[in-house]
Amino acid sequence: MTATTSAPLISPEAMEALSRPPLEASTLPPQCYTSPAIFEAEAEHIFRREWLCVGRVEDAASPGDFFTVDIVGEPVVVVRDGDGEIRAHLNVCRHRGCQLVEGTGTVNAFRCPYHGWMYALTGELRGTPDFRETRNFDKADYPLHAVQTEIWEGFIMVNLDPDATPYADRVSETTRWHSDKYGLADFVTTHRWDFDLACNWKIYVENAMEEYHVPWVHAETFQPVTPMKGWIEFPDISEQPWILMVGQFPGFTLSDSGDALLPITPTMADVPPEFDGMPIWLSYPSFAVLPMLDCMLYYVMHPTGPERMALSIVLCVPPAAAEAYRDGEDGPLKAGVEEYARNIPPFIAEDNKIAEMQQVGIRSHRATPGRFSKHERIMWQFDRWVVEQAYGARAANGNGVHADGNGAA
Repeated sequence: MTATTSAPLISPEAMEALSRPPLEASTLPPQCYTSPAIFEAEAEHIFRREWLCVGRVEDAASPGDFFTVDIVGEPVVVVRDGDGEIRAHLNVCRHRGCQLVEGTGTVNAFRCPYHGWMYALTGELRGTPDFRETRNFDKADYPLHAVQTEIWEGFIMVNLDPDATPYADRVSETTRWHSDKYGLADFVTTHRWDFDLACNWKIYVENAMEEYHVPWVHAETFQPVTPMKGWIEFPDISEQPWILMVGQFPGFTLSDSGDALLPITPTMADVPPEFDGMPIWLSYPSFAVLPMLDCMLYYVMHPTGPERMALSIVLCVPPAAAEAYRDGEDGPLKAGVEEYARNIPPFIAEDNKIAEMQQVGIRSHRATPGRFSKHERIMWQFDRWVVEQAYGARAANGNGVHADGNGAA
């Protein structure tokens, strides 16, 4: 019997069309946003191998504080241990695989709810009820599976690949856009919005990294204050796995008046004009930071299926403003935080709606690849990165489904 070879995930024609210069290239085939096989390739080659943001250090502020997250089917628990170090483990008991904890909370140790196996916050197995008669068993051989963890500018980054290179090395050149002047590490979380969206994760990332949609999607929110013509993309700023665009609107804030209502980061005065305003920085694959004059938004976009994703958008403010808001005392800082938080949901709703509308359209059997405008150059860079990471090797090995340039599968 002759062995059959499966077609590549992306046809050579579609890959070639995307590899052309951006104003000559075609966009990804529609199946890249709907195919279960392509989703599995992205899960395996991207989300189980790349650094992902799961929160901020204040999300596990004290020893024993933990929160849980699902990364393409891998349950993870993030915890601050007794020495104050933030760690991540697979949220899986080494006995028979039960999930250890749910949601968020504070514990002294992790005790499996199924059979009582107990683990230190650092992951070592400490207790195994009624296991004395089990032969050739050593608790030291059964710690929780560790997940690589790094803290970068106050963000908690995790990587399911134990051999991954350090995250700091991947983003060492962000000082080229003066990220170090924005005081990212000092901001503190006050508000968080979580969504379960009916769209592919790439649709949302692509939308975040192009200004072409601003006049239409954000006609009443962003366009009057951050018009499309004021956005600049920086496609050549670095060869590291991140991209940048900047709304060159110096002094931009989220207030009704446009005036800063919260303490301004002092070093912002040292940011050159080309990077002053509202940078939107994407760390591949799905972590975006929007630092501003006196606050910061960040986005985390995790796929949960071929046509679904989990979106978290978080507002962080200077420490004094966060303390005033947390203490609940009436005053200008608390009012400023509340005003900023009130002005965020309207433009989130606009992006969420258009992303789900695009998913509906791209599911059509007659959908075909489109073209890139001059406002979508870094989106083109992102799409090429996804192809190189998730489809290129698979295509060369002849694994997966076929999606040609006309959208046929």
